[in-house]
Amino acid sequence: MRFMFIYPNITRPKTPQMGILALGSHLVNHGVDVRICDLTFHETGAWVGHVMQEVGRWHPDIVGVSLRTLEFSATLPILEALRQNKGHMLLLAGGPHATFVPQELAPLVDYGVTGDGEDACLAIAHAMAQGKPERIRELPNLFFQRQEELVKNPVGPLFDLAQAPEPRYELFDERHYTQHCFLRLVPTAQVCGVFEGSRGCPYLCTYCSNSALMEINKGAGKWRREKSGSQLRREMELFRSLYGMDMMYFVDEVVMTSDRRTAELREHLHDLKTPFIFMERPELIRENRVCDLKEAGAWSCSIGIESGDESFRRQILKRNMPDQKILDSYRLMQRHGIRTHAFVMMGMPDQSEAVMRASVRLLQTIQPDSAQATTFYPLPATELYDLVLQRGLFDPKVRPSNYYTLSALSYPLVHKQKIAMYADMVNLELWRTSFIRRLTVRLCMILPGVFGLVRWYMTSPRGYVRYQSICKMSARQFFSKIGEKVFEKFMAQK
Repeated sequence: MRFMFIYPNITRPKTPQMGILALGSHLVNHGVDVRICDLTFHETGAWVGHVMQEVGRWHPDIVGVSLRTLEFSATLPILEALRQNKGHMLLLAGGPHATFVPQELAPLVDYGVTGDGEDACLAIAHAMAQGKPERIRELPNLFFQRQEELVKNPVGPLFDLAQAPEPRYELFDERHYTQHCFLRLVPTAQVCGVFEGSRGCPYLCTYCSNSALMEINKGAGKWRREKSGSQLRREMELFRSLYGMDMMYFVDEVVMTSDRRTAELREHLHDLKTPFIFMERPELIRENRVCDLKEAGAWSCSIGIESGDESFRRQILKRNMPDQKILDSYRLMQRHGIRTHAFVMMGMPDQSEAVMRASVRLLQTIQPDSAQATTFYPLPATELYDLVLQRGLFDPKVRPSNYYTLSALSYPLVHKQKIAMYADMVNLELWRTSFIRRLTVRLCMILPGVFGLVRWYMTSPRGYVRYQSICKMSARQFFSKIGEKVFEKFMAQK
């Protein structure tokens, strides 16, 4: 039985898609022949031709396309081409978009998979291998179209991560590890291992589809699942034996869920002496846990701020994080030598200019090692998605290719430009400690039209070097330099 996964990596960062890796490893462990048609290294315009060439060369029995919402538009031509030329091949769709927008995919595929796909994909493969495809319609976690009706089967038990086989890292192109997008974060690192230590974020942010996924799987088992420290260590040793490894990245949405968990990670990882990058919530960051992860090898932690306005976070985002808690969490990381990265979003509903300005000011206070601002895009099955639809601010058919474009919401153009300006302020690091940067931010807040010139200057090679040089000056040095230039020009005119 041959099962091909298609990875439509539209933003094209070099990193393996851990959902596909988990599914493929589970299938291989049960005797299924698995290949991944990885589109990371192909231009979007060549996707259809490459996919059809791979299908024609390998002749899979089943093709599964993993989809995130922003990838749907670019993947649609692939689905249509596969459907027109599929013959006896079974066509599946999975991933977040299939889970939350099944009505959009059901007409295009034979079956869609909702939520955890390990057991569903294996059961489908077994039914096909036994020559009994009619049994597939009875399987849990599947949806399909019957004439004009969308049929959604109940979900089965959540997958037990303790039963996950050792990952088959070789399913992905080696460049995902040797050219990983995070290698630049750890000096001299040449190979990055990527690991999934847990599933199931326990928080209910209104911009995240997590709460909808929890509702779909209600009664299906324990939502928050963690691999043991010994299981993770075995996976790391396997990866290192294949490729070598001098840094690691955890895809987990949260890590510091308990004192027991961080102590377990310290116990099993400290002697690896391999730096790793992870994500965390401010509410979970405590000194003893930070100490544990530092000893385990923590190098950098990405902490979501999302908005610098405390009341906005609490009321609109359902992130009950006081400013002081955020400050304390960053200070703890910094005090123990763990680098910090801040996540911020601009352009959310009810996020006024004053609220966006608060994000820049909070970054100025925190001074993380790096920060990243994305433009809000409403994901299906989230509270904010419903909100912008109710207000007529959003056309679901409009899908940008990434989270850094002009806002896709129906805001006035002036507000869209303000959103882009504040996002650029973050991404161009204007929040860093420097009199010149603070002066630039203040000037652009008062006169937004000036920012276009600032952005052009900072993104040109010569301008960026000059601006960095100016930023090293104190206020006295800066104004002294201005005075010298004015005096020189005055004397030259005389």
